[in-house]
Amino acid sequence: MIRIAAIAVIAILTGPAAAQDCPQDFRAFEHALGSICIPQVPQRIASLRDDSITTALMDIDAPIIATVMRDDPEDGHRYVRGASDIFGEDVVAAADLIDLGSHNPPDVEAVATARPDLIIARTYQSEAADQLNAIAPTVFMPDVLDFFGNLEFLADAAGVADDFEAERARYEARIAEARDIIGNPGDITVSRFDIWEDGLWYYPGWGAIAQVIEDIGFAKPSVQADATDNMNGISVERMAEFDGDVLVASHAPRFGQTIPRLTTLWDETAPFWRSLDGEVYWYKRDILVGYTFASLDRSIDFLTALTAGRDFD
Repeated sequence: MIRIAAIAVIAILTGPAAAQDCPQDFRAFEHALGSICIPQVPQRIASLRDDSITTALMDIDAPIIATVMRDDPEDGHRYVRGASDIFGEDVVAAADLIDLGSHNPPDVEAVATARPDLIIARTYQSEAADQLNAIAPTVFMPDVLDFFGNLEFLADAAGVADDFEAERARYEARIAEARDIIGNPGDITVSRFDIWEDGLWYYPGWGAIAQVIEDIGFAKPSVQADATDNMNGISVERMAEFDGDVLVASHAPRFGQTIPRLTTLWDETAPFWRSLDGEVYWYKRDILVGYTFASLDRSIDFLTALTAGRDFD
């Protein structure tokens, strides 16, 4: 009888929430796989993606207790992509998060051992939906969310929507201040791109730095302003189309993509990059592409320092 009752409770929590009322202290929540009953105020959240879920949850002080992690390519220690660079290894260590292993596929047994009351995952992990929902209500993030949609979705699921709204208001005030400091950002063309062995890369809407470029109101090269899909392997012969007053490119030391290595690659692949009108400035990818308010703040600081008080005529 106890086992039957437990199965019945799981069915209520993980079945279509629109078809029945949720139990006390639970609420209906819409996610990528439909509707589900989740805790009104989760206390033990498990994240199955470190960069886009765990890091964002830590940024808004959500009650996350477990996360997938990765092996650092340099020395093999476990780290949380995004959070370990944005907040620092010491902050991540102090959070004392339970290591759930790899994200693809998720380790269901490790998740069960963590005893979460809410699990948040990505849609590519949905094959494990039944197993995960047998542990705790599992929310799958839609794949089409923009920057703030991503943060708002997570804050709502985690029961900290008020914190998100407060941070959003603070961010908007910082953007207004940055516009005043810079003067006329629309007169400054900021071009963000990367070069790899197969050519030019440009991802529209890629993380915090792309959001800040848009919100401050900088001009962008036409090829970027018109882009709606990710651009990979574009011929470097088109590099002149990516020129601007200020050029920003990313480096990722954890993956061996250091600035010296990248500049050598650029010189070998497209030596004429040094003849562009704009000067290239480097930013750390795992920090300024992060889906956090901390990444937004640092992107504002970075771009303001590069553009304020300068004459680009």
